[in-house]
Amino acid sequence: MTLILHPDSAKPRRRGRPALNTVSAVDEDVLLARVFDAFAERGFEGTMLRDLAKQLGVSHNLFNVRFGTKDELWRRAVDWRFARAAAPVLAAFDTTGEASGLDDEARLRQVVTQLCAWTAANPDIIGLTFAEGRRDSWRLDHIVAYFLAPFQAQLEALLQAVARHRHVYPISTAAFMAVLVQGAGFYFASGPLRARIGDGTPSDPTRLADFLLTALLAPGLSPAIR
Repeated sequence: MTLILHPDSAKPRRRGRPALNTVSAVDEDVLLARVFDAFAERGFEGTMLRDLAKQLGVSHNLFNVRFGTKDELWRRAVDWRFARAAAPVLAAFDTTGEASGLDDEARLRQVVTQLCAWTAANPDIIGLTFAEGRRDSWRLDHIVAYFLAPFQAQLEALLQAVARHRHVYPISTAAFMAVLVQGAGFYFASGPLRARIGDGTPSDPTRLADFLLTALLAPGLSPAIR
């Protein structure tokens, strides 16, 4: 599927919107990537489709024709981006199951390590969850229902499995997930901030995972996950 761009041309053209039936085309994946980046960086309210259309060289009407409303464009861009980033998240659980021969604690260690690496590789998704996590909206409902809740359920099941055999620090699954995803994600996504506080080169995600696991699996009083 493609979206139409106005052609580069030396011929003068009337001022106004680019035509819908021009020659050049932009791939829809390219457009959705740019749209997602805009929503992640500026938030939903701060993203002006007219300005975005000018940057892409497409007609503002084209967004309406292809996607309908701004709400639907947001949903399409978010679903597109999460779908392309989901494989490593799913693999963190699916490829480390019982068939792998790993015990529950080894599975947890592998999941946490892979998820730290995932946050380092997907700072734009972390940015979007930060932007939407501060707002009570249908967009947050969409992110939680389709992406965060399934991940949280799998993580909670794994934490509970580990807690049956050894002590696990009594932190809620939701809190640990926030530290793992948003905490690690903010660190990796904030290059300018790291540079200003003297840490311009990010740490290896594996070392950060080791730190989180050391705290989570340290000896303590309660063997249960809250």
